[in-house]
Amino acid sequence: MDTRKLTRLASLIAICVVSRINFQLIPNVQILSDIILILAIDGKLDEAIIVNAITMTVTSFYLGFGYWVIFQIVDFAILSLINFLIFKKIKKTDLTKALALGGSGFIYGLLITLMQVLIIDAGKISFIALYVGSIPFDINHMLGNIVIYFILIKRLEEYITGKKHFRSLT
Repeated sequence: MDTRKLTRLASLIAICVVSRINFQLIPNVQILSDIILILAIDGKLDEAIIVNAITMTVTSFYLGFGYWVIFQIVDFAILSLINFLIFKKIKKTDLTKALALGGSGFIYGLLITLMQVLIIDAGKISFIALYVGSIPFDINHMLGNIVIYFILIKRLEEYITGKKHFRSLT
């Protein structure tokens, strides 16, 4: 891994960590989701998984560790893989990216709920109750991903994916 790529990944991780901690009061609205998934959509699955795993681990020192941290890492890895595979076959437009980010925000809640039900060995009734309770947060995550994409990520996408670089001021 060259210095430029390593620096870009470290910067993305730092942005994700700071924004995840500072936006914790807004349920499921995270810049992290968009950054990870945009990397996957652009074909950089390895980078998406690195940013995901390190960000979740580092922020857990502040937000608290638990089994859910593993679930979050696995969940984002699954969503990254799904988006990576989908965008190998479909055209990358602003609309398809926004829809994928929104759908991923909603599916995130479904996957987390499935993992929780499996770990506590609960039945269908528990799954339904947990999932119905999570729907408002999943909607926040879906809408947040779309809004953050159009307001911020779309403008910075070429820097996030490494297609453009900031020039040195010296």
